[in-house]
Amino acid sequence: MRQSRLLGPLVCGWALLAVAGAQAGSLVYQPVNPSFGGSPLNGAWLQAEAAAQNDAQRSAQRDQQLFSANQSAANTKTPGQIFAQQLQTQIYSSLANQITQALFGENAQQSGSYSFGGSQVTFQRLGSNIQLQIFDGQSTTTIVVPATAAVGGSSTGTSPLSGAP
Repeated sequence: MRQSRLLGPLVCGWALLAVAGAQAGSLVYQPVNPSFGGSPLNGAWLQAEAAAQNDAQRSAQRDQQLFSANQSAANTKTPGQIFAQQLQTQIYSSLANQITQALFGENAQQSGSYSFGGSQVTFQRLGSNIQLQIFDGQSTTTIVVPATAAVGGSSTGTSPLSGAP
């Protein structure tokens, strides 16, 4: 009796399978990436997944943050250092103004020399040009500029530098 109880549903199941036949649908590949025909809505998700897995980018960002932190710590100056730097800049600016006045001022000179802190600036007029030689203790830099201002204080109204007012 026990076998007949189990046998009935089992036979019905086999019969049903044999009669119904197998049904299958066709498999169609649908790409995920929108670049290859997938849904455009997947783009942001794919980008976020790629960024989360990009160890090289995270490492580069971490290195950049460390470099920036080290640079800002190295560039931190005391008020005394800032003052000394500004004072040095003002002194160099004043010296540059004196040399410019000697070259192009009302009493322009034919030649001259200025020395300061181990550096030397010499100049001389050569025809319609002025030759400057700057020696910084190790190397010499030579600069030739046009001498468009008249020598001796009479100005022709032209500026020594083109484009200057």
